[in-house]
Formats: sequence, C-alpha cells, structure tokens
Amino acid sequence: MLEQFDLTEDPFPIVPDGPVHNWAGRTDLKEDLVDLVKGVRARDIGVSEFVVLHGELGAGKSHALRFLKTLIDDESSKADGEFNSLALYVERPRVSNKLIFLELYKYIIRILGRETLQEYCKKVSERIHEIATEFAKKAQLGHVKDLSSFEQAAIDQCKANDRSMVRLLVRGNSDAAKVFDFLSGNTKCDGEEYEGKVDSDFMAAKVLSDLFRVLTHDFDSKSPVLESVYLFIDESEMLAEAKAADSELVFNGLRELINGVPYRFGLILSFSAATALIEAVMPNHLLKRMTRLYVEVPMLTDDEAVDFLRAQINFFRPSEGSAHDGTFYPFTEEAIRYVVENSNTLTPRNLFIDCKRILERAIRRYDLQPDQTISAELAEKILGGLR
Repeated sequence: MLEQFDLTEDPFPIVPDGPVHNWAGRTDLKEDLVDLVKGVRARDIGVSEFVVLHGELGAGKSHALRFLKTLIDDESSKADGEFNSLALYVERPRVSNKLIFLELYKYIIRILGRETLQEYCKKVSERIHEIATEFAKKAQLGHVKDLSSFEQAAIDQCKANDRSMVRLLVRGNSDAAKVFDFLSGNTKCDGEEYEGKVDSDFMAAKVLSDLFRVLTHDFDSKSPVLESVYLFIDESEMLAEAKAADSELVFNGLRELINGVPYRFGLILSFSAATALIEAVMPNHLLKRMTRLYVEVPMLTDDEAVDFLRAQINFFRPSEGSAHDGTFYPFTEEAIRYVVENSNTLTPRNLFIDCKRILERAIRRYDLQPDQTISAELAEKILGGLR
C-alpha cells in the first residue's frame, strides 16, 4: 500500500536498535562525530578515542550513536567503502542482574556472534599463512606442505602480548565453536593461550582488549583484519544511579580496555546528565583518559526536526525518478510542522510515533488516496483523538 504513496517501506520505524540512516540535529555536531570515528581508522590517525556524549533526556544521543553505527556498518559492506570496521552498540551498561564488567563483556561477545568471529578467525589464519608461506620461500622450502613451524615463526613476529590471541584465532579457523565458547565465558580455554575461563572482570578486560588489538593489528606487511573497532554504550547515566561499588567495577573494566587498546579503538559513552554529575560518578582515572572534551547533544529545534522528517521520508522514495523527491508527501509541510510544534519532546522516536499514527490512520480511517495529502487539520484531528 505504501508504494501508492511513493514510499518503498515504512519511513517511521519504531525499532530501538534498528539502523539509522538520517542524522537528526546540528550539522556541525554530525561532522565532528563522523570525523572522530574516521580518525580512529588505520588509514587515518589511528589513535584510540574515548569520548562522552551528554545532553538532556531525549536530546538524540541514542539516535546519534546508532547513526554512527549504521554509517560504519553500511560502509563496511562495500568493497570500496569508507570503513572496514566493527561497530558494537550496547543499549545500556546493565545487561544482566549483575552490574559488572564481566557481564558486559559476555554481552559484547554475544552480539559479536559466532559467525562473525569465525570470519575473523579465518582472516587472521589467512594472514599468518601468507607470512608463513613467504618465510618458507625464503628458506627455499616453498614446496613443503607442512608449514606449521613457519606459522609459529609468523606468530612470533607479532608483539608478545598479541601472540596468545593470534594463536587462539588461528586455531578458531578449524574449530570456531570451542574458541567462541571460551570467549563467551562458558568453558575453559582448550589450549595453552589462556589459563582457565573468562570468569572475572580483569580476565574479561584483558581478553576483550586482546581481541580488539589483534583484529586491528598490522600483520607484517599485510593489512589488518579491521581498520578499527568501536564500542558505543548508551544510557550510561544508570552508572550514576547504581551503587558506587557496582559502577566502579564497570568503570575499572573500561579503563583496562582503554589501556589495552591504544590504537584504532573508539569508545563512546552517552549520559543523560550534566557534566558535573558525570564527573561526580566517573573515577578520576577514567576521566583522565578522555581524549576530547565532553560532546553535548542539544535538543532539536523545530526547524531541525522538520528537516529531519523530510529527509527521513525522502530516504524511502523509489530509487528512480520519484516525482515527490524533496517534498513531505504524503504529508503537507504544514502537517509536519503541526506534529513538530505539538510534540512534548522533539526526539526522533517521538516524532516517528506521531507521524506513523497519522499516516496509518489517514489511510485506514480517512481513506487517504494517492492523489491526496495529509493536511495540518487532518493531522490535528487524528492526534487530538489519540491523546
């Protein structure tokens, strides 16, 4: 039915963790954040960044983080894309009953997933095999089928604190299930790379930093598996609301993670709190590791919200020759402005909810036809009846 209104699909998805293709808010803020994530890449500056976003509840911090994740994910899927990177978005630091870094780590491994890990194991193994083959050729033993000794020499070329994870991932190319079970904290390591299970905050921070560091490691002259890794943790204000002893465990784990990945890693935390409160709850050892001043996400203005909704609608136009490109169709501009001016808080989610209600009700109850548009009067009648 939406095709009749020059839309390929629903332009107002109400999915908390879905992709976000359109920026909402200040253009200069968008440019600063995009520059930040690009700067973490191997081809750019490559130094790790730790940044805190803050702003009022509903200002659009979650939208901003998911926009960055979508940007990184979309470009990663293209052969000539801007990114060859991993972006992980965590809705909140509490992911289980226990507020500890170990549980956060396990959640990160789960959303990374077995298939993605297997792909990374394969790529690390390929790079080690390529280096081993070159070593064999230099030793005039290129014809030898068993390259295990040369592969060990290739691993030994890595930095000492990277070798355990490299060996583990190389083994994972042939048995990813066991490696994933170990990384998930379910079983002990079945090799000599790590002792025991990932069952403490310290072990979790060490293993996660080892993984991120190796995935972005330059293997001799070979390109890294990933140019950069990003971890976006939303709703971090809950750390301010938790017991100090609990939040300290998470903060300590993040500190060890930052210490363990000095290059090609981006960590962004978002807080719905003033900077004074953030500084009151975040330990000094972590505050000192911030690489930039606090980044404020201001509330949307009416004009910014209108421009955002227009861009959102037009993102879902047919790819070829839409007669309505750049317009608000099937809404009038006045209808969109009514929604914006009568929203309690100008968050993308709230705007989507109201626009979705109006569009669906206009079609089903008021028999909106493809040659008609939704007026401000109709929008007011629909929203007024729902509130």
